[in-house]
Amino acid sequence: MRLFISAILLGIALFTGAHAQAEETLTRMEAVRRALGDDPGVAAAREGAVAAEASVRQAGARANPTLDVLLEDFGGTDTFSGVDGAQASYSLSQEFSLGGDRRARRRAAQGEAAAALLRAGLSRADLQEAVQFAFVDAQAAEALARIATSRVATARELSAAVGRRVAAARDPAAAGSRVAAQLAEAEAAEAGAIARAAAAKAALASYWGGETTFSLDARSFETIALRGAMETISADIALAEAERARAAAEVDVERAKQKPDPSVTAGFRQLRQTDSSAFIVGVSVPLPIWNRNSGAIASARAKATRADYELKARERALARETAYLASQAAAARGEIDAYATRIIPGTERAHRETLSAYAQGGLSYIEVFDAEAALTQARERQIAALATYHKFEIRLARLNGAMPATSLVESSE
Repeated sequence: MRLFISAILLGIALFTGAHAQAEETLTRMEAVRRALGDDPGVAAAREGAVAAEASVRQAGARANPTLDVLLEDFGGTDTFSGVDGAQASYSLSQEFSLGGDRRARRRAAQGEAAAALLRAGLSRADLQEAVQFAFVDAQAAEALARIATSRVATARELSAAVGRRVAAARDPAAAGSRVAAQLAEAEAAEAGAIARAAAAKAALASYWGGETTFSLDARSFETIALRGAMETISADIALAEAERARAAAEVDVERAKQKPDPSVTAGFRQLRQTDSSAFIVGVSVPLPIWNRNSGAIASARAKATRADYELKARERALARETAYLASQAAAARGEIDAYATRIIPGTERAHRETLSAYAQGGLSYIEVFDAEAALTQARERQIAALATYHKFEIRLARLNGAMPATSLVESSE
């Protein structure tokens, strides 16, 4: 179901005039695409994920063998002078992981790679959220500028009407001065609103380093679309789960280090003095007497427990914020509905009736000012409610793993 905002927002011409008609209409989705294609933070997070994947390959690598060449019994005295009586040994040593070190390291690296990939996704999601906030701010600023332009047009019409009445001695001269001051105030407010709208567009374009030679799609701001329930997973929770899994894998890594890894050596020895040779075989095993890696294991266990608590804390925080945002979005939607169906139509009707009564001499220009101020205030509050609603929806989608830009009702019509 779509809830269309009052015709005043759709019907008022863009304050930028005919030039805007020739500009490209930028949708929220297109703004997000442009930002994602140019943001160095997203690229950095992506490279972090690539680095983590490379670490997985490295973590699964076996230990390299060691080549030993040993020359003994030479350069001494008597029979050991020269090199004729030297003994040469050639051997290869290979360390064997009996404690599961390599498997544990690989699991830990895989956990870090999964977390890095999620961080890259979160970097994209954070950028999408920021760009969509900036887009909504720019839409709201342009809508306020349109209202300010409409107010100036009405003030000029009222100034002309009051001028005629003053000339006909139907209103005091002070009325003309009052209306002139109101017109000047409206024109100053319009200039400020246009400047703020231009600044908001520039802030939006800064996300991709582009120019502001585009017009904003107003339909997505003025249209509220009902969204069905989406089966999504919060990326923040997924990251916390990945970090918990990585922390648990680090415990296994430290436990595996507690078990000694033997090295096996094999080779042969050449005895030049007797022109003979023989094979040599050896095994070396570290003795875990002074260091059993117990401190590192305790530290890894504490970190795993901390990661578990952090996951639970994130789940609770997400539930709290989601509930708050959902209630506030519902409240903003109700406010928007009230403005669209009752407040704006009623205020517009009162405004028309006041103008008609003033033209017939039944009311003074003071009542016209009041009616105009009430209508302007109602329109501005309607825009504020729309901006608030869209930002709540954007934030909700960010927290729950899906950005609303993928389901926006956008139109270039």
